[in-house]
Amino acid sequence: MQTLIIALVAISQSRGQLQFVNPFIGTGGEGFGVGSTPPGAQVPFGAMRLSPDTASLTFDFTWNHFGGYYYGDTRILCFSHTHLVGAGVEDYGTIGSMPVRTVADDTVQDNGYFSEFDHSNEYASPGYYSVYLSTHHVLAELTVAGGLTGVHKYTFEGSEKKYIVIDALHTIQKGAGINGTVLFNPMSQQVSGYVLLKGSLTGRNGHGVYVYFVSLFDQNVTEHGMWENGSLKPNANNVPPGGTTAAGYFGFSGVNQVTMIFSISFISTEQALLNMQSEWNGRNFKDCQRSAEEKWNTLLGQVNIVSKDQGLLEKFYTALYHVYAGPTDFTEAKGMYIGMKGNVHQLTNEKRRFSDLSLWDVHRSQTPLLALLQPSVLQDVVQSLVDMSREGGALPRWPIANVFGGAMIGNHGYQVILDAYVKGISSFEVHQALEAMYDEATCPTTPHDARPCLKEYVTLGYCPKESHGNSVSLTLAYSFDDWALGTLAQLLGNTSTAEIMLNRSQNYQNVWSNSNQLMCQRDSSGRFNCPLDPNLNTWLYTNDGFTEGNAAQWRWFVPHDVSGLIKLFKSKDVFVEELDAFFGKSQDYTSNVLPNPYYWAGNEPDLLTVYLFCFAGRSDLTQKHVRWLLDNKYTTGSDGLPGNDDYGTMSAWFVWGTFGLYPLTGTTAYFIGSPAMDNALLTLPNGGTILTTFRCFIMVCSFHISGKIVIHFTPEYINYHINIEADNLCNLTSFLYLSC
Repeated sequence: MQTLIIALVAISQSRGQLQFVNPFIGTGGEGFGVGSTPPGAQVPFGAMRLSPDTASLTFDFTWNHFGGYYYGDTRILCFSHTHLVGAGVEDYGTIGSMPVRTVADDTVQDNGYFSEFDHSNEYASPGYYSVYLSTHHVLAELTVAGGLTGVHKYTFEGSEKKYIVIDALHTIQKGAGINGTVLFNPMSQQVSGYVLLKGSLTGRNGHGVYVYFVSLFDQNVTEHGMWENGSLKPNANNVPPGGTTAAGYFGFSGVNQVTMIFSISFISTEQALLNMQSEWNGRNFKDCQRSAEEKWNTLLGQVNIVSKDQGLLEKFYTALYHVYAGPTDFTEAKGMYIGMKGNVHQLTNEKRRFSDLSLWDVHRSQTPLLALLQPSVLQDVVQSLVDMSREGGALPRWPIANVFGGAMIGNHGYQVILDAYVKGISSFEVHQALEAMYDEATCPTTPHDARPCLKEYVTLGYCPKESHGNSVSLTLAYSFDDWALGTLAQLLGNTSTAEIMLNRSQNYQNVWSNSNQLMCQRDSSGRFNCPLDPNLNTWLYTNDGFTEGNAAQWRWFVPHDVSGLIKLFKSKDVFVEELDAFFGKSQDYTSNVLPNPYYWAGNEPDLLTVYLFCFAGRSDLTQKHVRWLLDNKYTTGSDGLPGNDDYGTMSAWFVWGTFGLYPLTGTTAYFIGSPAMDNALLTLPNGGTILTTFRCFIMVCSFHISGKIVIHFTPEYINYHINIEADNLCNLTSFLYLSC
């Protein structure tokens, strides 16, 4: 074992994990199999995601460009500075920049400054991206100086003129950028401006999100001008807001290379300049790149896995990289951030404000991984949720920037809060969190449509079909949420709330049709309306009661009471038999283009399902199917994710699966799966370690945990409490998989 540890340490020190990361994984795919991950440069959790936005020569499908970049495209429109990370919606992509050789009236019309490119002249690694722009004969290189500051370096070939275009109205969603402006100060050579963004999510507060910017060049601008309402105006120093175009061009003479520092703010241009001063500090491109790479290597280096399978290493470390791409650290220089009502706040004691939280997704796999590897991040995430409720009147479902995005269903921030608390991450306002959760769960008039169909859900014990198109999924989600609320109340000694909510958490049984053995729609009089074929994906075109899944997939969604779910089946053996068939039949569908009618690896409702065999005493089937999914649904290609990554959710599932563990969110239980690596060494924040060794082909024959941390152990799962407080991690020493 000592030799193993020495080998793992040598890998970490001599090469690092960056060599295994391929940011192009997840940038391709087709249909529902598009991963939507941007391949550009950022630091972990950075708001500055400096990445190319692309287009094809023919028709551009909207769903190909949720992350801005699509691997199948041949044109780069520009490099923009904010991006969603694997989310299935159009937003961000603010303020485009592009090096060009000529300027004309039509340059900024429909991204007329685009360039052709070829993947053979493209490279990406954490914190760095480069591509040769063949139309303009320019090598473009991108890195970041921090979470709010990007660094562009453009190397121009030949003697043609050299310009950089800054387009304030560029956004991924066409027309989402309005009321933009660009200003140039010839004396300071500083460019600044802003855009009001009203995207699919950022526009849901009614007034949008302002993104401000400041940029500086390392060379003197010798020629400049602006585009105002589509007309080129040489020597103009500004574009007034409100026009159809808001862009500027900046020319350079006698040089072949220009570096541009570009900082953003959600508060003001003055704050953007402060962000630049705080993060850049006059460093050159290479120093900024090296610093970004060090940040990534620090986080990725927490996990050293050993495998002879280079493809596994590439998939694993790319997945871990995607896990740390979000959520977004929304904190600006001097601890400033803009709140949910537009007021500016200031944090102290190095606390961080986080946003862009895809809570319906991340609570299943990504935030539990943060609980283990980056507990300080999760603590600030949870406190951010509490602060958002204080500022805006409700806990958010899907906060983006300073907006209640309101996407998806349920209140699954509850699970994130509970999961943090039960794992010892408790230095947040937990009683205020409980109060906000209770208010949402009991008051139908809570702002931001926090719980649609709440009145009927409380009165009837389920959401009736005539009240909501996703009535079954809502009932199941609210039952899960009520369990989280009730469990937290119980832990905090609020017995009356605990009793009410834990009783309500059994409402999932009210949409179970015993005769059909399915979760089904019910009307307000109690009549069931079950689908004739539960595997039909009717949710794609009608309100069939389910959210992003069919009746066959939502049949298994009772994560808080799987034992109770098993009792609804005719027998435990029937449960196992039908669950096994559910996975077996899914393997007949090899394409990710359309949703699988059985187990759908590319979307969230199914993610826990493969581990449900453990509750029925058949962990061998969990291990069998997990291994098949790891080997067949995740690849090293651009289509290497089975669906939208949703801020690292799919990637975190792969990370956990490779470990051979999977979290049951809101508890201290971890299911035993099928480890895919030979060995792994996890270094925890205070220096404690988890060491795993695996020699079996698929099955875990025995599982031994050393140290004094075991509370419960069965062949199906382990249950232990990890106190994440810095002084208490010494008890967590190692996990050891033994050979068969």
